[in-house]
Amino acid sequence: MKPDITTRIDIEKMVDLFYQKVTKDDLLSSFFAKTNWEKHLPKMYGFWSNAIFYSGGYTGDPLTKHKKLHEKQPLNKRLFNRWEELFFETVDELFEGPNANLAKQRAESIATIMQMKIL
Repeated sequence: MKPDITTRIDIEKMVDLFYQKVTKDDLLSSFFAKTNWEKHLPKMYGFWSNAIFYSGGYTGDPLTKHKKLHEKQPLNKRLFNRWEELFFETVDELFEGPNANLAKQRAESIATIMQMKIL
């Protein structure tokens, strides 16, 4: 049995592995080619920590950022599906339990809302 997501360290492990996959993915890697990882990763740790543990401390506007990205490099349903697929794969590889399930539910909701508002 795998552990559940219970700490910030677990979040960091999940986020780091996810982005390792994303940067190697044929479909998604180009969207992250110019990413400043020193800035992006801590934001993602805070985002997912807040999404799973309701920890607060995340300030950001991911919808606006993704709308701007869409203007430069168009997003589509296939990209969102691949993002979600890699996220689920990453969570399932590392964890299982209520918080792991919550992470996947949140990812699915985020992808759905982003698509509704952007596409």
